[in-house]
Amino acid sequence: MNNLKMNILGFPAVNRDLTVEVREPLTQQVVRTVQPFLDGTVRVPKINPGNYEVRLLHPNLTLPVARRPVRVLPHGDTKVSILLDPSKFRDTPIEDIPDANLEPVRQLSDSVAESVASLAEKRPGEAILAEDWNQMASAIRDLAGAMGELTRLVSPQGHDHPEFVRKFDEVSDNFETLLDTLSKTLTEMQRQIETQRLRQQIEDVLDRASIDPVSSQGQDFLTVVDTVEALVTESPSRFARNFRLAGTQLETKLDQLVDLRQGQQDLDFINSEPVRALTDSIDLAKQQRSTTYAAELLHHRKETRRLVARPAFLRR
Repeated sequence: MNNLKMNILGFPAVNRDLTVEVREPLTQQVVRTVQPFLDGTVRVPKINPGNYEVRLLHPNLTLPVARRPVRVLPHGDTKVSILLDPSKFRDTPIEDIPDANLEPVRQLSDSVAESVASLAEKRPGEAILAEDWNQMASAIRDLAGAMGELTRLVSPQGHDHPEFVRKFDEVSDNFETLLDTLSKTLTEMQRQIETQRLRQQIEDVLDRASIDPVSSQGQDFLTVVDTVEALVTESPSRFARNFRLAGTQLETKLDQLVDLRQGQQDLDFINSEPVRALTDSIDLAKQQRSTTYAAELLHHRKETRRLVARPAFLRR
């Protein structure tokens, strides 16, 4: 057994609250759980060599802060560094902008009302003097100035409530980050389900053909799935490329097996449900050309509709 040493960099303020999990990449079983030191150093003693997945968890976040594959070397200590993204912990409070003082505007409006109150007592036929007219015009001018001042105090130039706009932008960025992380996590879960289903279909075909899975012929089929399972955390484009390749390889191997059984007049095997199910999965695997997590999730939904929700008469 060897030691795994890690350095957590990027945001030291959260080191004391982090939890480090070391998991099996395929089964997701937690192998070891440790707490980092305040300086971000982590030591996992006496761990078997092999491939693992390291997750950094924080109590204030639902999803892992960071995830990365790690290979523990068979000789000597394995040292890795993990860089945290400080933006994942960003929660800026809304700015406290002082309320506008509207008292001067109110006082000016009151004075305008008082100055024109006497002009409202004119009777029919009574002359409007120049002094009255000037007083009314001056009141209108003061009222217009008060309204202009009111719009500047209550509605800032450019946009209403810029502090809310900045907060909304931050919330939108955080939501997009969360959505990207969820899409990645769901896609990796779907990949695991897909590869396990493919493995089960291959085992059903081998069982129907009376081929031992541990034999060289059985391992020839299952090794293709093992290769795909090791890539469940890769990018959509790389996973799609390797999954198409796996589909082509399985198609060749299945065709060879079917040709062999056809020569033996084994029509029960050729027309069996396991062979049809594996053929459908191979066809869908060869169509995998997703380049984004969203597109890959749509492809997995297509697979589910075709492979899981099959009519009962096709499963007999």
